[in-house]
Amino acid sequence: MTDTAKTTISLRPMGLDDIPTVAEWFWTFQDIAFFDRDLPVPVNIDAVRESWRSALEFANPPRALWFVAENSSKTSIAICGLQAINYVHGDAVLAVFVTEPMRGKGLARAMAVVLADLAFDQMRLNRLSTFYRDDHSATQRILVDRIGFQKEGCKRQAWYADGIHRDVIQVGLLSQEWRDQRDQVKTDLELSGMVSIDLKRTPQQGP
Repeated sequence: MTDTAKTTISLRPMGLDDIPTVAEWFWTFQDIAFFDRDLPVPVNIDAVRESWRSALEFANPPRALWFVAENSSKTSIAICGLQAINYVHGDAVLAVFVTEPMRGKGLARAMAVVLADLAFDQMRLNRLSTFYRDDHSATQRILVDRIGFQKEGCKRQAWYADGIHRDVIQVGLLSQEWRDQRDQVKTDLELSGMVSIDLKRTPQQGP
């Protein structure tokens, strides 16, 4: 696939006005069961808004940074962010959610790369971590196989969904590890030829 055939995505800061759209995404039981360990079933817009309010409220320095991914038609197609930012210890939790039509196109990987650069280069953090259900093979391929997160632990049967207790896999990425492999990760992403992030519109934020 040539560069001209790529889907170009831009990122902008997420706000409470985006909650109705996000709430619609999370009306799918399977999606919410993969994305949010603490929310086993879809809830109404007001409940979603309240659950996001603290993450989107202004703080200096910010406790979380969330972004919305838009296509060329300004349609929201994904969200990504850094949560639980700790400037003393230099760490944060990475989170990504992609709507069903955009899955398998490299968007989750592209957003994770942007967030890694934001965390390590601009915010001077030392590590990123995240976790996922052990049956979520797509997340493992993106984070571990393609970006370089390292498996750090397993919480046995700690995620209940679809009537089954699943293991939770914890992974982490250190700033030096990212610097050592970032060029190769970005080259592989470019060669995949599916999606690109418009960095001119990607927020430049930091503490």
